[in-house]
Amino acid sequence: MSMTTGSASSSTQSTGKTVGLGAVAGFGAALLGYLVTYVATSSTIENSTASQILEALGSDISTWKVVGWVFLNAHGVSTTFPGLFGTTSSVNLIEGVEAFSPVLYAVPVIALLVAGVVAAVASGASAAKSGAIAGGGTVLGYLPVALAGLALFAVTIGDATARPDPVTTVLLAGLVYPAVLGIVGGVVVSVLR
Repeated sequence: MSMTTGSASSSTQSTGKTVGLGAVAGFGAALLGYLVTYVATSSTIENSTASQILEALGSDISTWKVVGWVFLNAHGVSTTFPGLFGTTSSVNLIEGVEAFSPVLYAVPVIALLVAGVVAAVASGASAAKSGAIAGGGTVLGYLPVALAGLALFAVTIGDATARPDPVTTVLLAGLVYPAVLGIVGGVVVSVLR
């Protein structure tokens, strides 16, 4: 009976380590994705007419916050802006601003596929199931960054706030993207090993 308990404990520790490696890879993918987006878009944002108008009006909009909007837009998350009479409008800056390349949509995809691969390789996954567990762990590192983005990328405009849409930030950027892409990366590399 002690052999069974020891085996189960070892298996639990191994799964915990695998998921932990996935979480670290997911966190790294989020930071890398944001950094690549920053490098690709910051000068465009700083030199845009809209940014100059907002700055002249005294808005505290920072380039790094707008980069956060673009980064989350690459996940399919809209940015909501306050409108007249309490209305809001939603926009995806990658679609709405010609200066932003649609190639930005590939940033989170590539980062999360690589994170799944890294997690699976680091954990020594050699079967589809263990690769899926490692890749799925990317959610644990990516979701907190998406949640932090809700607060960090919010910009006060008058009495209202412009920010990423909370529902799609959690569902798409925080859960669906890292789960699906992390698992795909983890499974593919595990099967090919």
